[in-house]
Amino acid sequence: MMIRTFRAVSATKIKLAFGAGLCAVVLSGCGGADSVAGKVISGGREPIEVSPETFAPPVPCPPMQLKPNTYLIMNYVRGKQDERSGLRYQATVEDWAVTCTSEADGGRRMKLGFSGDVTPGPAWQGGDIVLPLRVAVVPGGEDEKPLSSEILKIPVSIAAGAPAETWTLIENKFTIPAGASVKVVFGFDEGRRR
Repeated sequence: MMIRTFRAVSATKIKLAFGAGLCAVVLSGCGGADSVAGKVISGGREPIEVSPETFAPPVPCPPMQLKPNTYLIMNYVRGKQDERSGLRYQATVEDWAVTCTSEADGGRRMKLGFSGDVTPGPAWQGGDIVLPLRVAVVPGGEDEKPLSSEILKIPVSIAAGAPAETWTLIENKFTIPAGASVKVVFGFDEGRRR
């Protein structure tokens, strides 16, 4: 009887020892798997390549200047100029911003952003409006001709009796030659009024 108990205990001890050894091997393998699992958890991708341009200083941009008395358009029905009942709509320029990037030739390309509102008046019957926004790139000196000047057309649709409608324009066609000192002058340009 003692032998059987001894053998039973020994068999149990052997099973425990074997189980403990197996667990130790598995756990040590798990430690190595953690580093592998860390790579899998992080997405299993190659290291991310970061462009040196990411850490380059920002490209300087010229100042932007709203031309005096060009932030507002008030459009009236013919014959009711300056009468509240004859106001078709009014449009405003309210916000603007610029960012710049370097060009291969050493110049800079500007990304210009503008926004504002169009508010229908009592005489507005609904429809489409095209707002004329002039943007000019002007050298720093006085009385110099603009390097470029263009009227950008901003389409806006607004229903009769609707609340004010926000308009937004983003344009990146304007460039600055290398070494040039300029400013950006902008504002609504309705041309000559009749």
